[in-house]
Amino acid sequence: MNTVDDFLGGKIKLQQGDYKATSDAVLLASAVPAKKGETILDVGCGNGVVALCIMARVSVKATGLEIQKQMADLARQNALLNKMDFEVVEGDVANPPAEWRERQFHHVVTNPPYFTEDMLRQNEVTAKAHKVQTPLATWLDFCIKKVRAKGTLTVIHRTEAVPEILSILHKRMGKITLVPLWPKENVPPKRVIIQATMNSKAPFQIHNGFILHNSDDTRPQTIEEIMRDAKPLL
Repeated sequence: MNTVDDFLGGKIKLQQGDYKATSDAVLLASAVPAKKGETILDVGCGNGVVALCIMARVSVKATGLEIQKQMADLARQNALLNKMDFEVVEGDVANPPAEWRERQFHHVVTNPPYFTEDMLRQNEVTAKAHKVQTPLATWLDFCIKKVRAKGTLTVIHRTEAVPEILSILHKRMGKITLVPLWPKENVPPKRVIIQATMNSKAPFQIHNGFILHNSDDTRPQTIEEIMRDAKPLL
């Protein structure tokens, strides 16, 4: 059964279905340095939340690639619900549509599947969205190829994946920035955002990162402004 939830303080209405979008999606969207009129590709777009959150902040032309028909249909429904022009294409990063061979975008954004084992309590659609079925190297190779000159790739992933992601990016992109997401002060980050720029020679840098919750579980003002007001992260 689908539920409709508010995101960005009601700026976005999202049909969630069985796959529930989390704060990761909003944080990822807020990190994309999109400008008016630019193009966005969301790889593995799911129900469309990342692209729609970007579009709520800035007027861009967004496209999503999603392997599951049920999720792609839900993303299209969410675009209609929010009266946004969001193109959703069904396809596999390991075997992308032929017409995509030459397509490139100003910004590519992705929240790849994280888990390597089946999650038994999840239904098939949700488990497929979460479980790694395409190697991360293959997934990121596709993403990198879709970034145009001076464009960016923005990824959110588990901290354990940082060495692999950096090893893939460092020979092909520059200005790589690692942004830790601290659950609370003095609690090790479980997620990171990594952003890189095509054709940049700027050196690697580690951002101070962001603490997502205060000790009383409220959000710091900076994070609250991102979650409710669509403020940019970086």
